[in-house]
Amino acid sequence: MKIGIDIGGSHIGIGLVESNGNILVKKEKNITSEDRKNIEKFIEETIAIAINEILRNNKIKAEDIEMIGIACPGTSKDGVIIKAENLKIYDFPIVEKLQRYFSAPIKLSNDGKCAGLCEKEYGALREYEDAVFICLGTGIGGAVFMNGKMLRPKRYLGMELGHITIKKDGQECSCGRKRMF
Repeated sequence: MKIGIDIGGSHIGIGLVESNGNILVKKEKNITSEDRKNIEKFIEETIAIAINEILRNNKIKAEDIEMIGIACPGTSKDGVIIKAENLKIYDFPIVEKLQRYFSAPIKLSNDGKCAGLCEKEYGALREYEDAVFICLGTGIGGAVFMNGKMLRPKRYLGMELGHITIKKDGQECSCGRKRMF
C-alpha cells in the first residue's frame, strides 16, 4: 500500500493506493482563506491527521505503508517545496516535517510531473516510449518522456511548461502576472 497526496491551490487530497494504482480510499480538505494564514502548518497537520485516519479506519498499520508520494504545485527539490507561488510557500521542508510522523519513505515532486508519471505507468502513455504530457489548471504543467524515462534537469524539476502568460490583459494571478485566460 502507498499513500498519495495532492497539494492543490484550493484543496489537499490524500489517498490510499494499491500497487496497481487503484485508489482505495480518498479524503479531501479544502484550503480556506483562514488556512492560508499559516499554510505550512495547515498542510503538515492536515496530511498527518488524514493519513492516520485512513490507516485507522482501514485497519492498516503504519509500517505496512511502502511509500508516501506528494505532488505539489511549483518547484521542489530534495524534499523541499522551493516555491509554490499560488500558495505563497517558499523553502518549506515538507518531507522533513512529515518524516516526524511516518517511517515510510516520502517523495516530493511537481504535480504536473506526478500526473505525467501516473499516465506513463497506468494510463494513456503506457504504450509510448517518447511522449509529452500536458495538464491544464491554473498554469500549464507537464512532463516529457524519452526512451521510456521522464526527463529530469540537473538543477530543479524544471522544464516547466506552465505559468505562461497567454493573454496579456487576462485575469491577475496570485504571483502578480496575468493568467492565460
